[in-house]
Amino acid sequence: MSHLEKYTTVASTLHWVVVILVCVLFGLGWFMTDLPPGPDRGFYFATHKSIGITLFVVMVFRLAWRLFNRPPPLELDVANWKILLAKNVHYTFYILLFVQPLTGYFSSSFSGYDTSFYGYPLPTWGWKHESFNTFFSAAHSLCSMAILICVTLHLAGVISHVYQEGVSFLDRMKPW
Repeated sequence: MSHLEKYTTVASTLHWVVVILVCVLFGLGWFMTDLPPGPDRGFYFATHKSIGITLFVVMVFRLAWRLFNRPPPLELDVANWKILLAKNVHYTFYILLFVQPLTGYFSSSFSGYDTSFYGYPLPTWGWKHESFNTFFSAAHSLCSMAILICVTLHLAGVISHVYQEGVSFLDRMKPW
């Protein structure tokens, strides 16, 4: 296998923290929507919201790190269309991982329920408005599907590099 320059420990740690948060959010999101109304459902929604806000904050740090710390160069002979696809998937990830928590927060703001961050109440600026809640909830679901498509494309790219070029991209992204 070829050797590639690694990402910084900070960049790779932020990457894996985002991966974990996104996986937890998807799991909670699918689980909680089928729960009947009640305290259990409220607990899972509140937890989902807190983790979503955490994801947003981590993404702010990740974007700031990325702006001042460029990724290591990819020193491989890779087809231009693969490079373009990879860059577009990464840009789309960044956009979606900011838009997704925002649409969730906006949906929550118009749901009539308060939003808290791990038990600490956040300011209420929205009001109960079914149409706005439905719009932002649909946008939140659409972003979820787009994130799943990006994850699939990202994993397919990593796997294709391992099998086609014999390069271990996981070594490049390990924080240890």
